[in-house]
Amino acid sequence: MKCYEITVCNEEQRKNCFVYRNFQNNTGDMENISCWVLKRGSPGWKSDDQKKCAECRYYANMNQHGITVNLDENDSVVIECSGTLNTVRCAVLAKVADKLKKVKKGRVILDLSSVSNIYSCGLSMIVRFHLQCEELGGKLVIVGAAGYVNVAIKTTSIDRFINQVENRSDAHGIIRGVAEKEQIRNQEPEQEQTGDEIGDETSEDIFINE
Repeated sequence: MKCYEITVCNEEQRKNCFVYRNFQNNTGDMENISCWVLKRGSPGWKSDDQKKCAECRYYANMNQHGITVNLDENDSVVIECSGTLNTVRCAVLAKVADKLKKVKKGRVILDLSSVSNIYSCGLSMIVRFHLQCEELGGKLVIVGAAGYVNVAIKTTSIDRFINQVENRSDAHGIIRGVAEKEQIRNQEPEQEQTGDEIGDETSEDIFINE
């Protein structure tokens, strides 16, 4: 669906639209276009323009779902995504990955059960989380990927090196196994990180609800 079909823009509104002016001669390229991404890359784009995007029904339709990040009882990180895993959501995930690396959290459960669509950048983020978790001695487990999302993961062979399960219970089981092996390697219980070690970022910066 084209953006102006969602927003029901009239002719005058289309003439004032950055995306329509640039793609009106090739409307096929406007299918499911992320117009705010194109605007951000234009010379005239300003950060204040994001406020205008927030008032656009097309933007709201493509970004109505968010990302939540929390710690579970096993000290693993649960990232829950929903809706379309597009460039905007991946930008948020990139920030989450940076914070998790900083505080050395390598056991991650990525819940995709509520994700209906995934862009190539979303697949790249999955690989990034996997490599980062491996580097930290942990593991990434994907939960509930279905439909097109599951097809995309299998088509790109990501499922060959990343664990996929149907529910969080199974994911927790895999994560517990990783934690137990880590404790055996260290020959002592894993020490709990204090607030001083991880800073205030745990509550304010890492755990995002957007």
